[in-house]
Amino acid sequence: MQSFRDEVAQRFRAVQDHICAFLDAENGTRFREDAWTYEKGDGGGRTRVYEGGNLLEKGGVNFSALTGTSLPASAATAFRIPDGTPFFATGVSLVLHPHNPHAPTVHLNIRYFEAGDVHWFGGGVDLTPFYPEEAGVRGFHRALRGFCETMHRDYAAYKQACDAYFYLPHRREARGVGGLFFDHLRGPKEDELAFVEALGRLFPDLYRPFAARKDLPFTPAQRAFQLHRRSRYAEFNLVWDRGTLFGLQSDGRTESILMSMPPLCTWIYGYVPEPGSAEERLTEYFLKPRDWAS
Repeated sequence: MQSFRDEVAQRFRAVQDHICAFLDAENGTRFREDAWTYEKGDGGGRTRVYEGGNLLEKGGVNFSALTGTSLPASAATAFRIPDGTPFFATGVSLVLHPHNPHAPTVHLNIRYFEAGDVHWFGGGVDLTPFYPEEAGVRGFHRALRGFCETMHRDYAAYKQACDAYFYLPHRREARGVGGLFFDHLRGPKEDELAFVEALGRLFPDLYRPFAARKDLPFTPAQRAFQLHRRSRYAEFNLVWDRGTLFGLQSDGRTESILMSMPPLCTWIYGYVPEPGSAEERLTEYFLKPRDWAS
């Protein structure tokens, strides 16, 4: 009989396939796949990377399922799990960095953990635009609100948690326009699995309107601003992101863990956008938590 952890891993692998089928079509290229094994325990994963194409400058859709001998502290934030407790972890994580500044960077993650007699689900999705249109941002959040209503989930709570998590304290700035974030879900296992699986399968519908912006014209100045803003994304992932920390603390596969990093970014000393510009509007309007779904 198939164990629950094996069922989760099987369904998560199918989510990875579902998302990659969408990206193959949008990007006009097929991913490069690396199958790997977990050297510090058992299991492994499939890292799928896109480099170049109609849409993506770089993107990755990762699946992993592994067991280890001691759960890193970064994963057990809500529980007192003793050092040396064996764990099982499986998940799908994607980060897409489009070439066109008018198409936003996007992140999605679904995950499941077991450690001793404790188990939980987590995940979320969030959007990081450079030149956003308000209608697109509102449409993204309304789609997430509708999804949560269908799944009998608290959109407002998950949206607030996303705003709080994807925040750069050292910049006093949000990473993007938010989305959903949830962790430590411990309801009936089948219900929680159905919820996170459905979120993963929703991704093509969420991102298709933004992928359609890949052919919009852009200027060298807009490209330069995109690279500047990508540095904020890199800062968050390297300094604050718990998923990155968990991967490194568990001695995971470094290439897969850092797949989320953009291929190019710049740090401009003392950058100040021109008053009244679209660049200023990004930070002064869009990167402030708002009720986008209203």
